This record gives sequence, C-alpha cells and structure tokens, in this order.
Amino acid sequence: MANQVNGNAVQLKEEEEPMDTSSVTHTEHYKTLIEAGLPQKVAERLDEIFQTGLVAYVDLDERAIDALREFNEEGALSVLQQFKESDLSHVQNKSAFLCGVMKTYRQREKQGSKVQESTKGPDEAKIKALLERTGYTLDVTTGQRKYGGPPPDSVYSGVQPGIGTECDSYEIRPGKHLGVCISVANNRLFVGSIPKNKTKENILEEFSKVTEGLVDVILYHQPDDKKKNRGFCFLEYEDHKSAAQARRRLMSGKVKVWGNVVTVEWADPVEEPDPEVMAKVNAVAWDGGEIII
Repeated sequence: MANQVNGNAVQLKEEEEPMDTSSVTHTEHYKTLIEAGLPQKVAERLDEIFQTGLVAYVDLDERAIDALREFNEEGALSVLQQFKESDLSHVQNKSAFLCGVMKTYRQREKQGSKVQESTKGPDEAKIKALLERTGYTLDVTTGQRKYGGPPPDSVYSGVQPGIGTECDSYEIRPGKHLGVCISVANNRLFVGSIPKNKTKENILEEFSKVTEGLVDVILYHQPDDKKKNRGFCFLEYEDHKSAAQARRRLMSGKVKVWGNVVTVEWADPVEEPDPEVMAKVNAVAWDGGEIII
C-alpha cells in the first residue's frame, strides 16, 4: 500500500513539475513568431533553424508564416524537419522553397499517401565538385533546378565592350546584334472598390496602416461631383519591393480596408514621351476640340 502511495506521489510530482525552459535560448524573433500565431513547439523549431544559419528570419515573408500557421502542430513540425534537411545552398528564394514543401505535403496528405518525414536532396559535395569542374551555375527554386547556362568565356571570348559603349544594336557576333531596353521597376498599384466619399488623405492614412512604404496616393474625382472619387485610386510606394509586398498582402483577402476587401493589380507603367517626338508636336486633340501649340 505504501509503495502505491509513494508511486502516486512521484507521478503527481512529475505531472505538476513544469518543464524547465531556462536552458533554451531563443533569437530575438521567437516572440514575433509566437505573436504571429504559431504554436510554441513550431515557433521553437523554426527558431532553432534560424540559429543554425540555414535561413534567416528576413528570408521568410509573411505569406510563408501565414501558410505555416494553417498547419496543425504535427504537420508543421514535419514540414520544418524536411525543410531543415534540404540542401538550400543554391536556393535563392528560401521563402518560396518552404511554401513549396508545404504545398507538396498537403498534396500527399489529400491523396491519402503517407507523408515522408524527410526527403534529402542530392549529395552536396558532388554538386559542388561538378560546378567547380564545369564553371556552370546552379539555381534551385521551388520544383526545379536550373543548371547553367555555360560560363561567359564559352559563349563569347572576345574583348568585352569598353565603358561607355552603346550596347543597343552592338554586334556581338557576325550578324548578331544586342537589343537593350530600359527596365523600369513598377512601384505603383491600382486599387478598386474604394468608398467614393474618401479623400486622398483618408486613403493615405488607411492604407499606411496595413502596408509599408506608401508615399503617395493618386486619386481622380467624378466630373460632376468633386467631393467624390471614382471608386479607385493608385498607390505609389517607395520601391518595387514595398509595392510587391503590399500587393501580396492586399490580395490575400485577409486584409480589409474600411471593412471591405479591395481589388488590387499592378498599375500599367506610364511611358514618358520621346523628347524628339514631342518637339515635332504642334497640336493636341482633346474632347473639346483642338489646341494649337
């Protein structure tokens, strides 16, 4: 009888004794993961991955964290284990890679097949030896590995164009000319379903609460009522990255503005007219007739 009582006492002591977490060290981002809604064990496992240096907190965007939060604890831990054991040495977008692991896990789960706990990639040492021998590059993205193209010397071994050389129409090979176009980063979004009674200041204030990097709002008013807008606006951000993150966030359907889900798309880029062409323009047509310059 005494043994049974002592045994019960030991069992109760073990059940009541809290788990000692004093020896566990966390990064500064652990609290952020908890506040984002991740279960404690999932947040700890992801924080452990941060500490290994395999991936940094800044490498994972909000979309990846949101997707991980939708998993149950067992599934999330399995996904993170597979992610941890993957060869990420040539992965450029690690956030997209993690999303790909989660997508594959869900597909296997729906098919009723046993989800593998871990899938290791090819031998990293052999890959590095191959790249050093051939001089080729290897880019790993979700669902594919891109090997090559060939090193520059194997394509063109002539003298490199000097500084100041105009590359547009440059004959790099006999009969082969380069074509160059100016790349313009789009940092403007088109947003619809805006309440027509909102002013530019209202829109700037409201969207600044749910997105980062917003610098300006372009708003058009109704011709017959200057107090009302046309139900859409253009949001201009400080750079393309901020605009892309805002677009992703607004398109998720989880962010509401004035209680409504807005529609959002990339704004069509505004092309600057050619100065030489504009110099020859002497008339501009508009709805009310013709203006002579």
